Amino acid sequence: MEKWVMYSIETMKIFIVFIVCLFAFYYGILWLSDSYEADERLNQPEKNFEEVQGTLRLEGT
Repeated sequence: MEKWVMYSIETMKIFIVFIVCLFAFYYGILWLSDSYEADERLNQPEKNFEEVQGTLRLEGT
């Protein structure tokens, strides 16, 4: 009976560590997402360009 209680306690410890790491990872991903949201490299270009057969051409010409 004592062995069963010890295994249960160890299982709960592992579960708690897993949950803490899961929340840290989740909020880390949210933080990275928010920090990249304002990144100017991800903004849309000023003019609309589309790629046609490996060359770029200005839309509407």
